[in-house]
Amino acid sequence: MQKLSFLVIGACCAGAWAHGAQPDAGLDPDHDPAADNSLLESQVLSDDGWSLSKLKLRDATLYWENDGTVPNLIDNTDRFYTNGLGIELSFDPQISGELADRLSFWGDWDKPRFGMGLAIKQMIFTGVDITDPAPALDDHPYGGILYFAFSFQRADEHKHDHFELDLGVVGERSQAEAVQRYIHHVFPDENTPQGWSNQLANELAINATFERTWKTKAGEINLFNNDNNPDASGLSFEMLPAIGLDLGNVHTRARGQITLRAGMNLPEDFGPASLLGHKDHTVSATDWGQGDWSFYLYTTLGVDAVAHDIFLDGNTFASSRSVDSEPFVAKATVGLVTRYKSLYLGWSQTFQSEQYESQPNHQTWGAIVLGCSIDIR
Repeated sequence: MQKLSFLVIGACCAGAWAHGAQPDAGLDPDHDPAADNSLLESQVLSDDGWSLSKLKLRDATLYWENDGTVPNLIDNTDRFYTNGLGIELSFDPQISGELADRLSFWGDWDKPRFGMGLAIKQMIFTGVDITDPAPALDDHPYGGILYFAFSFQRADEHKHDHFELDLGVVGERSQAEAVQRYIHHVFPDENTPQGWSNQLANELAINATFERTWKTKAGEINLFNNDNNPDASGLSFEMLPAIGLDLGNVHTRARGQITLRAGMNLPEDFGPASLLGHKDHTVSATDWGQGDWSFYLYTTLGVDAVAHDIFLDGNTFASSRSVDSEPFVAKATVGLVTRYKSLYLGWSQTFQSEQYESQPNHQTWGAIVLGCSIDIR
């Protein structure tokens, strides 16, 4: 690789030297260099190329999911999927023209818009009792993951595609043990975790995700619209079905779900943001309906067909703890999202069926999402 780099650099230097060594005798004495600059500028402006310098920040989002404490209003536990943290930035790539046409493959796209995302996320998994230093062999393995998520999205009025690549690490290097121990040390009422000596081994995490979401035409009930107030906003509602696929050494599964939401000034996005899911990067603050504020309630019902889950099936290349996982896992989520100007806040509660055969019961966790949109238009 270094030899190839030297050859490329050498070729570029030789070309530059040869260009600079050309005699001036062949040049027109009346030649105006400014004309060349104008021609070059016009060529650059007309070029439909794209670069990272065109990225503009759209959004910043913070995620926190936990099976106890503040987010979880139903239960207060510390087991299985016990904590998730993340921060995500959304960007407008400002794609247009010929490149937009090339990216609008697989289906008819009416005035497509595009978005990109960059996130860093961490998730923590523990056994049923964190005070037990010797968990049973059929208990949920201890493990964690720390990864970067790179995503690209395209959308129009009726459909949305999400492409994602996750790169990170599973095991001790994910710092899951350190984070949980630190948090439990800061809050003295929390139990000290004891089972991390049994966690998964270090392993490079690589996963790819695709999800397609559709959106029905919004219906409306004009509860407040009458002769005395003809311009009052109504209650809007819509459905967002979705199918997805995860492929990698962390998760290999197929997913299907449907989201129902209703509220005032529904945004033009394709559903609420979540740590375990994704955020719609193709919208900004101006796509959140009319007025300074909006809100909606939602529920999501879904089923995962699971072929592989490293946090249940154990490490890919090393010996580690594992349990017999269930092939199908059902989820139900209820939540709300509210927005004031460019700030938005979301809360949700998720109920999940048993993920492995010896799991004593189902799990619940709560989630809080806090974000700030930036109007770049």
